[in-house]
Amino acid sequence: MTVGGFERLENMEPSPFKVGEMVRYKPSRRGLSLDANTPPEQKLVPNRVYRIEAVQQDSYIVVEGYRHSGGGIHWTEFAKDE
Repeated sequence: MTVGGFERLENMEPSPFKVGEMVRYKPSRRGLSLDANTPPEQKLVPNRVYRIEAVQQDSYIVVEGYRHSGGGIHWTEFAKDE
């Protein structure tokens, strides 16, 4: 379902990624807009590869070095690094 031009994230499957895996940050348009007010030193870099430090609430990824007060980023904003 889309709301305001963005896909809603509720009721989606839990993250297929596990702690320690390497993932590539591939933000959607929605993900980039949610990150708009994040201080530059806390923003992740699109297409950069990161190691997963934690998975919160089965759906939110925290990568090494990411310390945003709002918690992790939804797993759909990442792709498995090949």
